[in-house]
Amino acid sequence: MILNIKSYVNYNLKELIKKGYLAVGLLGALGPAVLVSYFIITANTPFTIKHVSNFYCMLGMLAAVLHPLYFVNRDYSSKTISLINNSKQNRTNYVLANVVIALIVSLLYVVLGISLLLVTQQLGVPGELKLSFLLGFFVNSLLLVLTYFLLGYILLLNGVRSGAVYSILTAMLLFIPNILANILDSTNNKFFNGLIENFPGYFYPVMVGSNPLSLLQYFIAFLTLIVLFILVLKRSKKIEI
Repeated sequence: MILNIKSYVNYNLKELIKKGYLAVGLLGALGPAVLVSYFIITANTPFTIKHVSNFYCMLGMLAAVLHPLYFVNRDYSSKTISLINNSKQNRTNYVLANVVIALIVSLLYVVLGISLLLVTQQLGVPGELKLSFLLGFFVNSLLLVLTYFLLGYILLLNGVRSGAVYSILTAMLLFIPNILANILDSTNNKFFNGLIENFPGYFYPVMVGSNPLSLLQYFIAFLTLIVLFILVLKRSKKIEI
């Protein structure tokens, strides 16, 4: 029997909603952003709309990455993947279905994020929401979620425990960019700085809620995404359960 991508996606998205995981993720994303918006409006802080965006992305992007990874980890850890890994077509469909879930989840977080920015601006948060910024926010968020999802996916396929995978992704999204930023501030080597600035592990978390990427960074982003997708497909087809 061939795995039906649409049915798999619909079933798992319903589970994400019924179990409350999606609600928890969205509340985690909105909480810091709403709080900083409140302080900007009431305490007359120097923060702007981009700070709201950054606070939303801080936990929102992590949650958006972990949601689709939950299904991959669930299926492999429970061994139910053996029901799917009975043909190359099913293995391909399984990967595609989970990528579709990641895409839908990322779109949901993007729409909610843009809505939040528009509402908070109307409430008095200073800052201009240019079309280029909103478009950058949209594209950056989709690329980030899909890339980090595929990275977590390939780690799970190679036997890394889910706890370690989640810890790695959390560190990469929340902590490592700060370390790299400190390194950038402490060195004047243009070549070395260029390597860091064009490293997806740096520019994704730092730029996702702030500015559009450069053309070089977008090229690297799409190339990285394609390579990770191919690696996941190839590794999935080789695994025997």
